Amino acid sequence: MDKNTVFVGMDLGTFKTSVASSTGARDVLPSAVGWPKDYIARTVLGRDVVFGRDIAEQRLALDVVRPFAMGVLKYNVPGAGATPDQIAKQKEAARLLVEHALSLTRPPKGTPIFGVIGAPSRATLLNKKVILEAAKGTFDSAMIVSEPFTIAYGMNRLTDTLVVDIGAGTTDLCPIWGTFPREEDQVTVPVGGDAVDQYFLAGMRQFYPEVELSLNMAREIKEKYGFVHESDERALVTLSANGQPKQFDVTEPLKAACRAIIPPIVQGLRDLVSRLDPEFRQRLLQNIVLGGGGSQLRGLDQVLEEALEEYGGAKVKKVGDAVFAGAAGALKLAMNMPADCWKEMHQAQAA
Repeated sequence: MDKNTVFVGMDLGTFKTSVASSTGARDVLPSAVGWPKDYIARTVLGRDVVFGRDIAEQRLALDVVRPFAMGVLKYNVPGAGATPDQIAKQKEAARLLVEHALSLTRPPKGTPIFGVIGAPSRATLLNKKVILEAAKGTFDSAMIVSEPFTIAYGMNRLTDTLVVDIGAGTTDLCPIWGTFPREEDQVTVPVGGDAVDQYFLAGMRQFYPEVELSLNMAREIKEKYGFVHESDERALVTLSANGQPKQFDVTEPLKAACRAIIPPIVQGLRDLVSRLDPEFRQRLLQNIVLGGGGSQLRGLDQVLEEALEEYGGAKVKKVGDAVFAGAAGALKLAMNMPADCWKEMHQAQAA
């Protein structure tokens, strides 16, 4: 392998994409692509495509596409009922997103780039080919693995570990046995951070119908104050009502929204645990890792431990860095892959 080869780890999430490079560069951006709505918007923005924070700031002038929904390419699923143009635009958005995320690491021109892309489990099951196509032309060679595995790999927890990866669209449950997880061993629960945002927005409209609140604002409040425990805690925020700023206590609707995802996650865990070999069940239960943006809800680790007491107890630990845990693990895997493996994949993908 050329000593100048650049290795990249990318966590391609439904809402956020993080990337880390062997050069030391790392970054995070929304998993979205914006196109100017018309020639006036194009002239004002001075760009054909918009990424990152500019999407939120300029969204009224943009057609915004989040290419992934519920952990898979939005329209690339049976029964989606999408037109060929819609499918093509989603695929183009995925390609541009991967290309831009890589560019943020500023790789030297002409240097071979080999990368591991972590994607939601359902994406690896249904859309692996689509993601590889999105990476083609950007990476010299790329490998797609499930996000829970990249989290475990980065933490050196490659045996007897149960990863719970709470993303925006889905929650992936993945047992790690010392090898790449089989697709049939993983469980995907169709709830995540997006569901919490929607529940919270709906709850606020019931509690405080006069409040002027958008989905983006609801997400920001959740990320700052979200919790699920029973301890006394108050979330006070200043919001506009009838055009005037006012402080509101959003504790109850926020708590209810955050706790709404617990039952389906617990049920998914129970279904997965019941399928495990009894000889290894306790070992995994004593080593549960919470990853993804949703893992940061305060008190979630304790709530899940309590829910699994009927199985003899459990120990749940949150990742230290929910933003970059997946990308850092993917980078570590990329750098540890034997040169012969990269060579074989490069030849196969170039064919």
